[in-house]
Amino acid sequence: MIEHIKKLIESLIRYIGGSVGRKVRFLYYRNQFKSCGKNIAIDEGVFFENLKYMSFGDNIWVDKNAILIAGPFNTEDRKFFEKGIKEIEWGDLIISTGVHVAPFSLVQAHGGVKIGKNVTIASGSKIYSLSHHYKNLNSPEDKKRYSFSTMANKEDQFLIVGNVIVGDNAAIGLNSVVLPGSRIPEGTWIGVQSVVNNKVLQSNSVYSSLK
Repeated sequence: MIEHIKKLIESLIRYIGGSVGRKVRFLYYRNQFKSCGKNIAIDEGVFFENLKYMSFGDNIWVDKNAILIAGPFNTEDRKFFEKGIKEIEWGDLIISTGVHVAPFSLVQAHGGVKIGKNVTIASGSKIYSLSHHYKNLNSPEDKKRYSFSTMANKEDQFLIVGNVIVGDNAAIGLNSVVLPGSRIPEGTWIGVQSVVNNKVLQSNSVYSSLK
C-alpha cells in the first residue's frame, strides 16, 4: 500500500514546472534515496526506479526526461556472465558531486553503476550494466541462439552483467552507449555516438568508435 502511495505522489510531482517543481521534487526524493547530498536539481519528466539503491552527492542536475533505474536483478533460474571488475554491489547507482545527467539519457544500474565527480552524461546517452547476449558465454559448446527479448522464457535468455565505472572528470558524448563491465578512466571523453564495450581505455584520452 505504501509503495502505491509513493508511486502516486511521484506521478503527481513529476511534471510540476519551474523552481517550485524542483523544490518539491528535492524535498520528496531526498528522503527516498539511499543517501542524498545538497543542491540536487531534478527537472520535469525524470523517472526513477528503486530509489533506495541510489546515492547522490552534492550539486547534481538530473535534466528533463532522464531515466534512472537501480536495484539488483534476480539471478534465480537465470543464465548469465559477469563481465569486468566488481567494485560496487549489483543494483547500486552512485552519482558523485558535480554530475549532470542530461535530457533523455538513461542509466540502468542493475549490475551497478558509479559515476565520478564532474561528469556529464550527455543527451540521449545510455549506460547499461545488464544486457542480453545471443550466445552462452559460459559454455562455448552450447550452440543455442538466445533471445534478446526480456519477455522470452528465462531458459531462452542469456544475460551479461557488470559494473560500469565512470571516472572523475570524464564525459559521455551525445547518444553514446556504454555496455556492462565497461570502465571509463578519469578525464577520458567518450565521443558523440560512440559505443563502449569493456574496451581498455587510457586516462585523460578521447575515444570515439566512429574513427
